[in-house]
Amino acid sequence: MNAIKQYEAMGAEIIDISLPNLQLCIPAYYVIAPSEASSNLSRYDGVRYGYRCDDPADLMDMYCRSRAEAFGEEVKRRIMVGTYALSEGFYDAYYVKAQRIRRMIKNDFVNAFSQVDVIMGPVTPSPAFDIGSKTSDPVAMYLEDIYTLSINMAGIPALSTPAGFVNGRPVGLHIMGNYFSEAKLLNVAHQLQQVTDWHQQQPQSLQGV
Repeated sequence: MNAIKQYEAMGAEIIDISLPNLQLCIPAYYVIAPSEASSNLSRYDGVRYGYRCDDPADLMDMYCRSRAEAFGEEVKRRIMVGTYALSEGFYDAYYVKAQRIRRMIKNDFVNAFSQVDVIMGPVTPSPAFDIGSKTSDPVAMYLEDIYTLSINMAGIPALSTPAGFVNGRPVGLHIMGNYFSEAKLLNVAHQLQQVTDWHQQQPQSLQGV
């Protein structure tokens, strides 16, 4: 909000907008993205490219071990979710419905950009958390993406620019633009950096590192 007030002081007009389907972006994204990951990674077998396990007993052993050893827990989780969503009997119920929600989210942004030049908001719901503190709770980590996933779903450009600190940890201002407006976004972020020095500061825990 302090960053937005800086823009207001520079002459920007602040208008409230509505993105009514924003809350649907996380469930829709975590159907679509794992489905695409599952489909694409099905080609990863240790034969043509990438990691290959050592001393496989046979071809099937090489396939299974190469995939098991190369993929981390989160990748495996997404492959399983995506395979489930694309399986017979669930494709229409999950993947097709998620794609319809994706179009609704896109339409929300199209309507919003008929009223404003850029949209501003937080990048994440909270400042950075300690490394590993949410590893055991993947849903909590997924919820940190609520403001950025909508951009991926709609396919619009966006950036994060430094906007200060909360409890010694940096926060960013999320600036979103209409399709093909990357130059405008960069200029908007540049204007903020002309009147603030947040982009030149370091978090307390990184000073002197």
